[in-house]
Amino acid sequence: MATPFTATIQVLGNGGVVSYNCSVSDVVNGKYIFQDGEGNVVLPTNRGVLKIVDIILSGAGADTTQGEIFINGKTTGTIIQNASNLGSVFNRQFMGAGIAIAPGAKLLINQIA
Repeated sequence: MATPFTATIQVLGNGGVVSYNCSVSDVVNGKYIFQDGEGNVVLPTNRGVLKIVDIILSGAGADTTQGEIFINGKTTGTIIQNASNLGSVFNRQFMGAGIAIAPGAKLLINQIA
């Protein structure tokens, strides 16, 4: 049975970290929904090259166990392993090696099986 959860995406750029809070529906092809109700977010243009440095999840999902990161409508090939990014996990997936993103890029995360 699908179990919704929340996500916090932390993006580092010049001037520090920006956090984006999302809700996640735990259904295949469900998007992370940002606070403005949209399924994507346009990242800042005034912070230089950006980097996703952490994704913190409140649950791992029941029907989906992974998410896929898209930038400007194209897959990055990076798969989020939900269980590896729970808030209770000490060393989450993106803490050691983040994903670089161009300023002003559109970020979308889609739940997959």
